[in-house]
Amino acid sequence: MSNPPDYYGRTETVLMVVHPFLLFAYWEVTPESCRQAHETMGPEIDGARAILRMYDISLIHFDGTNAHQVFDIDIGLEARGWYIPIWTADKSYCADLGFLARTGRFHPISRSNVIHNPRATPSTRTDEQWMRVRFTRRRKPEPMRALEYVNAPGTDRKLSAEADSLQRERRQQERDASMAQHLGGGLPTSRQG
Repeated sequence: MSNPPDYYGRTETVLMVVHPFLLFAYWEVTPESCRQAHETMGPEIDGARAILRMYDISLIHFDGTNAHQVFDIDIGLEARGWYIPIWTADKSYCADLGFLARTGRFHPISRSNVIHNPRATPSTRTDEQWMRVRFTRRRKPEPMRALEYVNAPGTDRKLSAEADSLQRERRQQERDASMAQHLGGGLPTSRQG
């Protein structure tokens, strides 16, 4: 078994929930994406920092500018993953990975998925909800009815033929045993004395 590759060759950022107050981000940035960022930022790239820009986008349609809160986390691109402590639970977040110039200009490279961290307390809902359960009467299985075998999708026909043959043999054995019982030649019983 081989190990997964270190790089997949595409620029992306992924957010994951660890627990209500902790997120984890991992990323990959291709050399092509870094080159494009350097060309776009020009001389501002000197002294620029790689950051994760986190957006609190709870209960809104995020357009890139209307987040409730925004905060930056300095990262090293070579780390490829970072734990992010969060101060409030039950919120929705997404992140942009990019470069922040000394002038304050931010150049995003990739945007993450949207995640929702769970609440950290029990639910505040205390209203009762009842459910009606309807029981249906089922007929009892017939004891002498032979089991039916259903082949799994994609099984070999040879295996199916073998299963049919075994099923026929079993039915014949059950018939022979039933016939022996009816004729009084049932199985011998042991006597304890």
